[in-house]
Amino acid sequence: MSICQETRVGFAFNNPDTTSDYHAPRWGLLVSYDELRFDEMFGNALIAESDSQVITDDQLLDYARVAIAYLEERLNIDILPRRIRFQDPIGEDGNEIPRLDIANEDAAYTSQMTVKQKGDLYIREEGYPYLLTQARQEMRIKLRRRPLRNVLNVNFVDPYRDTTIIDLMPYRMERKGFSSVCNFRPRHSTTGSSRFLYIWNNFLVMPYFKNLRDIIRIDYETGYENCQTVPDEFRNIVKKLAAVTLMNIYGDGKLAAIASRSVNLNNVSESINTTLSATSATFGARIMQYQKEIKEWFAINTQKYSRTLIGRLG
Repeated sequence: MSICQETRVGFAFNNPDTTSDYHAPRWGLLVSYDELRFDEMFGNALIAESDSQVITDDQLLDYARVAIAYLEERLNIDILPRRIRFQDPIGEDGNEIPRLDIANEDAAYTSQMTVKQKGDLYIREEGYPYLLTQARQEMRIKLRRRPLRNVLNVNFVDPYRDTTIIDLMPYRMERKGFSSVCNFRPRHSTTGSSRFLYIWNNFLVMPYFKNLRDIIRIDYETGYENCQTVPDEFRNIVKKLAAVTLMNIYGDGKLAAIASRSVNLNNVSESINTTLSATSATFGARIMQYQKEIKEWFAINTQKYSRTLIGRLG
């Protein structure tokens, strides 16, 4: 007795591609071309009748890529894995000094990326400001990107000489995920019982009695390490977003303005009904249903995944 082995790719077929380089090196496919063909389009061969051109796997993956980018922008999150480095310091001559501490590591990290991937997944940003209020509350810093995956480096920099005063990594307390927050607390050091108090008082709280920008510099990583670790609700909404765009373009190109058609086999005749109504056109009803589900999902989850802003009146 032979067992039919599943050859279609995707989470929907319990056969995900977790090593594809399409979105990021070895990251996999969050939504596969087969899922769009057989799960969303119900096995449609995706051949445009006007010129019989097949919609390729790469074209379908591009719909998924655009859908992921839309979701990231809409929720202000990172789904694809990103590495964020603080910018190169400025020397006394006003020129940038390349960071030698990350040169080899990042060269290996970006070597397998395409030019487009490198521009999107490897980011340089300025440091974080020194604020008196934060300094007196355990230096709480809210990172610009989320969800936080790893903190790689944290330096407290002299604002006038642009040189590192202290490495804050041993003092960090990070909250990963969508909180994406770093706190820095004084801790006892094995080299001296009061060394941490000296560092805290002389380098973190006391030296500057005004707010200063670009003084705390952080390297960190965000997003999901692999497509397998992305929550199912993100994967499902990406699939619907990609499907809506695909059905809209494909339906108009394959059967533009056609509401229905029928074939009479006995008399070898065919009838076609046309329409100018978007709801009656090819895939129109399904597009509307998907759009309704997408709208409801964002209405429920936008606040869930957004950062809460708490204010006070009076």
